[in-house]
Amino acid sequence: MQRRIAAAAAQNAARAAAKFIGMTPDLLWTPIAGPRPTIDGQRMSARLQAFSRVLAPQLAARTPPSERARWRMEKLAQLSVPPEKLSVRVTESTVATPGGAVTGRLYEPHTTTPRGLLVYIHGGGWHLGSAAGYDPVATFLAARINTRVFSLNYRLAPEHPFPAAFLDALAGYKHAIKQAESWGVRGPIVIAGDSAGGNLAAAVAYAVSSDKTYRPDLAALVYPALDARLDRYPSSDLFHTPLSRASVDRAFDWYVPVQDSRTDPRFSIVGAEELSQMPPTYIATAGMDVLRDQGELFAKELEAAGASVTVEQFPNMPHGFLSMLVDPGARAASERIADAVRENMLKLIA
Repeated sequence: MQRRIAAAAAQNAARAAAKFIGMTPDLLWTPIAGPRPTIDGQRMSARLQAFSRVLAPQLAARTPPSERARWRMEKLAQLSVPPEKLSVRVTESTVATPGGAVTGRLYEPHTTTPRGLLVYIHGGGWHLGSAAGYDPVATFLAARINTRVFSLNYRLAPEHPFPAAFLDALAGYKHAIKQAESWGVRGPIVIAGDSAGGNLAAAVAYAVSSDKTYRPDLAALVYPALDARLDRYPSSDLFHTPLSRASVDRAFDWYVPVQDSRTDPRFSIVGAEELSQMPPTYIATAGMDVLRDQGELFAKELEAAGASVTVEQFPNMPHGFLSMLVDPGARAASERIADAVRENMLKLIA
């Protein structure tokens, strides 16, 4: 009881802080933001630049993350707390994977009829993040889309290198499909994720694309990492905050230390064979993101293969904006992503 009271008090404090931050005029963030260059015709707001500067050191660490570093990222995730209280019910469950058990969280909006199920895989460069840290994002998506959300944990690198995270994500997704009926799910099944989670969501969707039992109705990829060959993309060297090319390189080294494994479609899906089998896919890219161009190239590959795909670029947005819901611009972009997923789900129901 005391733990629940403390958690509720922390959430109320975070919402109050989020409301204050969201109401603060952007002009007041300018001294904190520092220089805001226009790059490739785009420029971040002062508030987003300030958030990105806070986040960048956590992503730029040159040594594998300690437990304390992971704890700091969990706290920074409070930046994604919406200022309003969203009504969802959360229950935890255990998922058996090839490497042991991991946990997941089921989010159910308090509405008469939630539609379908969205299986969500968190970001964090395969070495940071958790379902608990992504609680605000999962809550926001469940409430905005009006769907059940199953948010997955997976083993983190470098302690657990490739393909551990993929195997956990695949097992967690299949677990959710098997449990869907007992959860009362009716309607489309979506697999989604952001950044490294977008990588895993794409890999899982591809792995089950020819399996009628598990093939999702939609894949939703938010600023995903999809290709190890960073030299192919101008955006790899254009942008540096909060995510830089050096940060991405280190994340690759920790998750996929064996170079020969980096062409495996479970890691680099760009250029994979039989993309025509992919489910309908929605891709959201951030305009000021190292990973922007590879997400947009993947959309072109899907289209060329005959798969159904929609891609949206969100100008002036940094990598990670889905976890910055206190910023009005990031909130509007995140709402658009959620609405696009909802629209696709409704089309599948009709």
